[in-house]
Amino acid sequence: MAVSSRFEISIQTHPAGYAMRSAHTHSYFELYCLMQGECSFFLRDNVYHMTAGTMVFIPSDTLHRTTYLREEINERIDIEFTGDYVSDIVQTLGQAKFDRLLCVNFFTVPPEYREPVCRLLRLLYQEKHAPDTYSSCMLRLYFQQLLLLVLRHCNNALELPAAASTVSVMDVSIQQAMNYICQYYSSPITLNDVAAHLHLNASYFSKKFKSVNGFSFKEYLNTVRINHAEQLLLETQKSITEIAFECGYGSNNYFGDAFKRLNGLSPTDFRKSKGNIH
Repeated sequence: MAVSSRFEISIQTHPAGYAMRSAHTHSYFELYCLMQGECSFFLRDNVYHMTAGTMVFIPSDTLHRTTYLREEINERIDIEFTGDYVSDIVQTLGQAKFDRLLCVNFFTVPPEYREPVCRLLRLLYQEKHAPDTYSSCMLRLYFQQLLLLVLRHCNNALELPAAASTVSVMDVSIQQAMNYICQYYSSPITLNDVAAHLHLNASYFSKKFKSVNGFSFKEYLNTVRINHAEQLLLETQKSITEIAFECGYGSNNYFGDAFKRLNGLSPTDFRKSKGNIH
């Protein structure tokens, strides 16, 4: 169930090797800006390599996770927001064009526009964390200005030649493995199955999978399965048993344990807490 209205902005630093506990989704949009350092960014079923000065626009309900790589401090600014904060831009551009220009796109900020972008980020942070009577209006004004600045002046990094891009898809074989898992997650697939599909040694494939994206094979498979289970729990009236088998789990108990490890709630409690009580 979507949240009614939300705008949050945070600044965090992370050491090399830090990774989110698991991939996740949420019902609002996210604008992730890497200010310093380097990270591996898992988005949907690809892994991208990001360096300082890039940002990515993440739609709602899109699986993602970051892992930081460099042996130094990594700094990021993250903005979480609901659709009402971009409604004017959507109305002007149209939903299809808005989605095409922004959603799941990485942008490189040219050097001459980094100060204007940073200035707007500082203003947004100030309005959110030291609010007054006018802050709710100013947040919308500054945020829309930021997005328009990105659209007008920042390069879409994925359209640049590979040698010039600050964002690149990491390792074709691992991308193929992720695509295979996303296609066959409902079947009883194993690491050996996927390694054989790619004509790779299983031990080598296991180590490579972990080194490229920060997930073990089992963690990624469970994350994909649980993500689909969440959607079924909220969008259908199927029983827990039906959902467990549909998402590749051989038993209710195994499904319940895996679900609770990722969400901190049982499937039944998750369904109730999000508004579907059927």
